[in-house]
This record gives sequence, C-alpha cells and structure tokens, in this order.
Amino acid sequence: MSEDHDNDNDIAEQLVPRLAGFATGLGLDGPTMRQIIEKVVADMPHVSDEDRLAKARLRMIVASA
Repeated sequence: MSEDHDNDNDIAEQLVPRLAGFATGLGLDGPTMRQIIEKVVADMPHVSDEDRLAKARLRMIVASA
C-alpha cells in the first residue's frame, strides 16, 4: 500500500507543474490545486497522464465556479 501511495505522490508531483498555470488562471490556490490532482490520481490509477490532466482540468473548472 505504501508503494502505491508513493507512486501516487510521484505522479501528482509530475502533474502539478503542468496544471499550475491553468489553476492560477482559474483563481485556485496551490493547496486546492494539489488536493484536486491527488484525488484525480487516486481515482484514476490505470489511465494515462493525459486523461488525468483532462479530468483534473474539469474538476478545477467546477471548483472555481
């Protein structure tokens, strides 16, 4: 379980810089962005990063509304 959690953290760390500008443009702060990314990574363990990015963007749009 710990390895899965570490892997999730690694994946989330890779996605953060790719989504930072998008989140900032929506007015989201860093902790909120990170929470959304971590949830997406946990919910979607066996998909591509591109699919995760798309889902995270959608969730960020909802969170900013």
